[in-house]
Amino acid sequence: MTGAAAPLITVVIPAYNAEKTLAETLTSVSSQSYDKLEILVVDDGSRDGTFDLASDHSLTDRRVRVLRQENGGVARARNHGVGEARGLYIAPIDADDLWHPRKIELQLEALGNFPDGRGVAYNWYAAIDENGIIFGHSRPVLHQGKIFEPLLRENFIGNGSTPLIPRADILRCGGYDASLRDSGAEGCEDLKLYLALAETLPFALVPDFLTGYRFTKGNMSSNAYRMLKSHALVMAPIITRYPHFTRDIQTAEFNTARWYFVKAFLGKDFAQVKKLAPIMVRKYSSRLIAHGLQQGWRQAKRSLRMAKHLLGKSSARPKTRVASAPLPQPGTAFSDRFMAVPAKEEIGLTSSRMGGQ
Repeated sequence: MTGAAAPLITVVIPAYNAEKTLAETLTSVSSQSYDKLEILVVDDGSRDGTFDLASDHSLTDRRVRVLRQENGGVARARNHGVGEARGLYIAPIDADDLWHPRKIELQLEALGNFPDGRGVAYNWYAAIDENGIIFGHSRPVLHQGKIFEPLLRENFIGNGSTPLIPRADILRCGGYDASLRDSGAEGCEDLKLYLALAETLPFALVPDFLTGYRFTKGNMSSNAYRMLKSHALVMAPIITRYPHFTRDIQTAEFNTARWYFVKAFLGKDFAQVKKLAPIMVRKYSSRLIAHGLQQGWRQAKRSLRMAKHLLGKSSARPKTRVASAPLPQPGTAFSDRFMAVPAKEEIGLTSSRMGGQ
């Protein structure tokens, strides 16, 4: 979409005490190849230099506007930005995450496949540390079209800094649910909105790792107990409406709890481990046994494949690309990916990989 047909996109950046990371986030937004942007920074009652930093950035990029509110949490900050937005689409990004320069451009192209561009676009993400160094990435799923059921089983979008969403549909769904924070269960506001959108809208995938999703000890997703409570509250009304999905939702809940437990254990966050261990034993003892047996069988098969490879019976090589996208390499900077892909390289799925339409 170019010229007169190019819609205004509103970027919404909720920011609370974000002076250490906000400048890098704003640079990644201002550097987008699609430049018809309105950039709203919503200062959520910060007590550091967040407001001044954002205001300084607005002097060099006139597309930036800074809003302020009393501290009310990320959902209220996003809703404030959506309410003030003039754009046809909303592109949320947290104040410590990063975007590839072509993120908005490629998402908008993907939405062009839907009537009137009415749908939600998403992409995969690279997990980055406090220094912007990659240490992992999302599972490169290929869900498109009607994605409500697979999204119940796994939040494959995985963060709040990835989707491109029609503003009218965010408002129709009631925005981000601020009541989760009021219940001490902040964390799954993104997932709740995505599920509401997925009940009626198609989703388009841009098959590349275009979001740098930052994990730090202090961020919201590090509080496993609160995130699990949030997940349960989000899923409870869905189970009531769709009881035939109960088993899928319970499996998703187990996988979420297990992921946080492993993350806490490997990160030596023993306070989180102490909170989660009784939950895992009390609620998921049978699932843990089944999972352990399944993992043991998978490990045995991997060992057998490795033995065959060493004996020269297999020429299999580890994957370095998925579809047309190079896999993020641990130990490299997320910004290095900008240099690895030519500015106009085509990124797309072959027709044999496009499902769910």
